[in-house]
Amino acid sequence: MSSPVRLTVEDFGTLTDEQGHRVAVQKFTWQTAAGLKLCVLNLDAAIIELCAPDRSWSSSANVLLAADSLDEYLQLDPTLACAAHFEQGWPMLTRNGLRQNAAGCRTVDLNRVWHSFVDETRLHLSLVHKSPTTHHRSTFATVTICVEASNVVRIQYQTCCTSGGLYRLAHRLLFNLAGHDAGAAGAFEHVLQLNADSYVDERRNLRAAGENFTDLRIAQHLGLSLYKARNEGLEGADGVRGIYSLNNATQDGFAVRLIHTGSGRAMEMYCDFPWMHFSTLDHLPAGERTIVPFYPREGIRRVSLVFDLEKLILSIVDGSEEEASSQEEPQAIEPSESEDIKEDRQEMSTYAPGRFVKNDGFLIHPLACPFRAKAQENIGTDAGDIQPSPSPPNPCPAQAPVPFIGHVTLKFGICKPLSPEPNEPPSATVH
Repeated sequence: MSSPVRLTVEDFGTLTDEQGHRVAVQKFTWQTAAGLKLCVLNLDAAIIELCAPDRSWSSSANVLLAADSLDEYLQLDPTLACAAHFEQGWPMLTRNGLRQNAAGCRTVDLNRVWHSFVDETRLHLSLVHKSPTTHHRSTFATVTICVEASNVVRIQYQTCCTSGGLYRLAHRLLFNLAGHDAGAAGAFEHVLQLNADSYVDERRNLRAAGENFTDLRIAQHLGLSLYKARNEGLEGADGVRGIYSLNNATQDGFAVRLIHTGSGRAMEMYCDFPWMHFSTLDHLPAGERTIVPFYPREGIRRVSLVFDLEKLILSIVDGSEEEASSQEEPQAIEPSESEDIKEDRQEMSTYAPGRFVKNDGFLIHPLACPFRAKAQENIGTDAGDIQPSPSPPNPCPAQAPVPFIGHVTLKFGICKPLSPEPNEPPSATVH
């Protein structure tokens, strides 16, 4: 009897450092009997492929915007890699920036290659990074990934720094459940839901979620919402962007839900991170079409596949429907560490080869940067700019290790349509 989850290992290529030392890049591939496929490299702990089945369970598609080969991966701007990123400041929400790499160069820092250990179908990737100036300072990081038979991916992040500082770690994920080559047309066919009452906009103002025309506390059809907003002349009707304050404080707190109405693919993310950078890749250059023409009749027909007459979202196979719904007064917030907002450390990208253009998918990046809330007298619709606050005292004595632990869970399933699509036989409907 075959196992419901298989994990295999193969070579993905070879890298060389400046001293001529060579190291193999390995690819770890999980395959479930339910049709999920996940591929992870020991280089940057990067996820390079994630295939999920559609509502027919007979067809799978790669839903991750990622590189197809090692050469292509090495040419990517770091902000485009679905890798494990150490937080380096407050991310840029709009405009185009650049952190150039040596395109196509296979001479890299071998510290980017993580040590791997496989325990049945569980992968442990570990990294020790020594400071180039102070040899006794180092950051030890571990990423543990496991895949369950029910198409659930669980990731645990752990870091420990001997310098007394705190390093936070999480994957930046670029999704399009219509398929990684579906482009903006597929991205605007998604239904979105975020468990967040407030968000930080591109001007670094904290705003209530209800102030945005796409209030994502309630599931919204993205294309239809943007179409209506554009016709009403609303500002920012070309996409969604923001750093959202999540309403969760537990390991399995609900964070975000994506549903592609055409294929029925659905994904839910649960995490214990307090913030999430979520956007329709607005930090990238625009492609030929910044927004897909979307007509009300088409929008209503598509929404009918996901909502009932009361616009209640349908249940997702193997997905939880419990959500936190706490309502709090809006507050202005500010980072508790001054370095978290330095402009010279922003995560930006100006060059996006191939499929990496604005509106071609969704950026989902959990953030663990701590913030200290302060009340303001007049918050209304325009909260004060976020300003850095004085750094807190070191929580531990010098050289004492400071740990960080974070969890992310991705649940993949299908969304069952209420009725067959037009021109589709009843037998094609999933029950």
